[in-house]
Amino acid sequence: MNEVITTEDYKFIESNDEDWYAVELTSGKWKGVKYIYGKVTVKESPETGLATLGFTWNPIDTNGFEDDDLLNDIKFKNYLGGVLQNIIEDSLDNGAQIGNIKSNSNTYIEPSD
Repeated sequence: MNEVITTEDYKFIESNDEDWYAVELTSGKWKGVKYIYGKVTVKESPETGLATLGFTWNPIDTNGFEDDDLLNDIKFKNYLGGVLQNIIEDSLDNGAQIGNIKSNSNTYIEPSD
């Protein structure tokens, strides 16, 4: 993968109706596509010492792309892998929780008696 992915290329979104965080692509060919990562695995090769990411994903909103076209597009899957790698690296570099969304809403909690 030759493309450098930064935190400017995606954002975290959440559902108002369900308990999940998703990713929305904010730039490039697939801008507007929203999806959820499923199971994520890291496999290290004993011979090379290099690690590879494995993951599943589910589309939330394909923004006009056909589901099958995205599912079968190796460039798209590699891009999602690059986004996942950036999410993990950014989390490790900044000590942030993955999927942490900063809320702009004012939350009021009723004190208990």
